[in-house]
Amino acid sequence: MSDLTRAAVAAKKNPTMKELVEAQLPAIERQLGGAMNSDAFVRAVISEITKQPKLMTADPKTVLGGVMLAAQLRLEIGSGLGEFWLTPRKDHGRDICLPIIGYQGLVKLALRSEFVLNVQAFLVREGDDFSYGANSDRGMFYDWTPRDFEESRPWIGVVATARMKSSGTTWIYLTRDQVISRRPSFWESTPWKTNEDEMVKKTAVRALAKYLPKSTDLGRALEADEQKVQQVKGLDEVEVTRLDDPETIVVTENQPFTGDPSQLTDDELREMGDHQ
Repeated sequence: MSDLTRAAVAAKKNPTMKELVEAQLPAIERQLGGAMNSDAFVRAVISEITKQPKLMTADPKTVLGGVMLAAQLRLEIGSGLGEFWLTPRKDHGRDICLPIIGYQGLVKLALRSEFVLNVQAFLVREGDDFSYGANSDRGMFYDWTPRDFEESRPWIGVVATARMKSSGTTWIYLTRDQVISRRPSFWESTPWKTNEDEMVKKTAVRALAKYLPKSTDLGRALEADEQKVQQVKGLDEVEVTRLDDPETIVVTENQPFTGDPSQLTDDELREMGDHQ
């Protein structure tokens, strides 16, 4: 999109969300830094927005803020890879977009560290043979023998592990009570209701990530999560579209946009991209 075309979008009385996203292409390119194809990224964004009508009418700054966060972290948007989603929510009656980093997205960010080889998580279920402890020979250890691979058995805990390039493995175990204590109070209106297993694994990986050598992007994602998760506690209860691989909520810092979408000028769009 040329500068002239972007100016026309900014001047248009009621630009569509598609037009607003396309006008962000230069800022998206700067954030991606050549790591991903910006045109393909924008096509994926538009595809996800058109699948969810509530995003088409949501506060434009919250939608564009989510898009820029994904670009900054260089994560694919959409359910195909399970890295990042744009989800509709209600904020005191106002339609907004809430960006969500997926389980696969956080694993991808962790693997950007030059010291981490592999990250994974698994659920411990009722009937499994699971124990953990420490001794002088093995240090901190756990032993797990699943009774079977039947995923319908209730889970009682979760383990997240990371294999390091310098040899050795870092791991963390969370009991069911510890996981539930990290679950948002409004969990019934979030993917915790529809995709609990993936949310549980993501909770464990987030806890483990605090002890890993961090890439810049992983550190930025964790910081955003810690700073913004409290902001969603006042969101209204809404119906949640089922996600294949969702995760805990990350909120970008955006001021409410209550005016006409035409107020989003080219300069404002660029400024949003620079400050995400």
